[in-house]
Amino acid sequence: MEMMQKFAAKNGVEITIRPAQSDDSCAIIDTVRSNANERSYVLMEHYGMDDASERDYIGRLDAARNLLIVATAGSAVVGCLAALQADGGKRPETTHLLHLGLHLREEYRGQGIGTRLLDYAVAWAVEKGFKKLEANIFTTNKHSLGMFTKAGFVEEGVRKNRIQVGRELVNEVLMGKVL
Repeated sequence: MEMMQKFAAKNGVEITIRPAQSDDSCAIIDTVRSNANERSYVLMEHYGMDDASERDYIGRLDAARNLLIVATAGSAVVGCLAALQADGGKRPETTHLLHLGLHLREEYRGQGIGTRLLDYAVAWAVEKGFKKLEANIFTTNKHSLGMFTKAGFVEEGVRKNRIQVGRELVNEVLMGKVL
């Protein structure tokens, strides 16, 4: 599998997908935070809360069992995807699982970039011998629900009233894809 992939987004912008590097730390945090107000599912407990901790996180990530990739337009990070081994790989009964978190800047959505990030993660997971991918997505994130469904993920359950946004209680959809 090619670790660096280039393609033209639907709007003609050249996009590069590649493994994240320590120098991407600020841009990854900015990308994740750019859509945090939408309350889309984020693996924030895995991401650093500042540049130094994010750099440390990227440096410590076991790249043999975890994937952190970015989508760039020129030198700007416009999206990122984390595929993290369940339970940090510490429980033998769940080492076959990867948890996904995908983030795209709003102005780059609908251009096929998220689909390409998911395709990259699926190919990587198959190559590494994983058996299942999982994602948790809030019901307010209709775009992500549609994208994951189109990529072959199926709903496996719903956590009712999982998070409170303002006065509204929002459900979380548990999605999975068997490889």
